[in-house]
Amino acid sequence: MSSIINRFLGKKSVRNEESLILANRLSFKNSQLNGFLIKNFLATEKATKQGYIDFQALLLQLTTDRFESLHVELDLLNRYLLLVESFMPQGFLVKFENKIKLQYDVLLPPLILFPMVQHAVENGYNTMSSHPIRIRLSGSSKLIVLEVSYRVNHYLEGQFKSDLIRDFEKRLDYLFPEKHNLLMNSNSNTCRSTLTIQL
Repeated sequence: MSSIINRFLGKKSVRNEESLILANRLSFKNSQLNGFLIKNFLATEKATKQGYIDFQALLLQLTTDRFESLHVELDLLNRYLLLVESFMPQGFLVKFENKIKLQYDVLLPPLILFPMVQHAVENGYNTMSSHPIRIRLSGSSKLIVLEVSYRVNHYLEGQFKSDLIRDFEKRLDYLFPEKHNLLMNSNSNTCRSTLTIQL
């Protein structure tokens, strides 16, 4: 009976909205304070840590309630990839193709392009230069398409089963309800995820 009353009064949707708001913040924090990156830089020599410190200082200036320029997002993503390349094993390679050419800048929620890339870095089998992480960004001022593919990791039971991805899916539901699509699939060799956002 109470579930019927809650549905009638809209309390269930309010509770879901609160859950999505929390997931939005959590997904943002997952990318802002990325455990994989922190762990690896704590293990590096002191002399090489300054780049990470400078990068983290930039991330800590971001907040969930202020959208950022696509140019800022891409600059941060490039910095992240350079840091990752500095400590990953020999053979690690990322190929990043940006096909967006905008006359006017686009504003996005901060770090919205990060989770798919971070997931690929952390969970892919990325030690062979013949199988790089491939990142392709395309779109227009009204549509963003991000594609990320990488070598499947056969040691994982589910290629996309991670808190990083689960929280990210909820963040997308909160920020772009009815205006996004996230497709994730894998075969015996490759994992691929494609995110489409209508702006």
